[in-house]
Amino acid sequence: MYIHTKYLLKDPLSEVPVVVTGSANFSKAATDTNDENMIIIKGNRRVADIYFTEFLRLFNHYYFRWIVEKLAESGHVDKTNPAFLKSDYREWTGQYQVGKFKRKRIDIFKNMFIPA
Repeated sequence: MYIHTKYLLKDPLSEVPVVVTGSANFSKAATDTNDENMIIIKGNRRVADIYFTEFLRLFNHYYFRWIVEKLAESGHVDKTNPAFLKSDYREWTGQYQVGKFKRKRIDIFKNMFIPA
């Protein structure tokens, strides 16, 4: 399944957000000659939240891919392992052993006194 989404958000986190969506491209042909539709939803914060969440999901998905590509181009990451994860858990759990910096940082927060 392929979905070709088109939407425009104006002030999606404001009191009066605007969502513009539909089948129309934002082009002269779409507005002058093609058989397209578009709806403008103004002031519906729930609809704006849904569209903004989808925007952020797509943005983050493609931004991650772009970062991996740039790191690979600079030789800083192997594209065959874009998640930067070690396959052997012992390679990354060692940094959390007693006395190591990351363990000390965790212990600071774990042992904080929080008054009731």
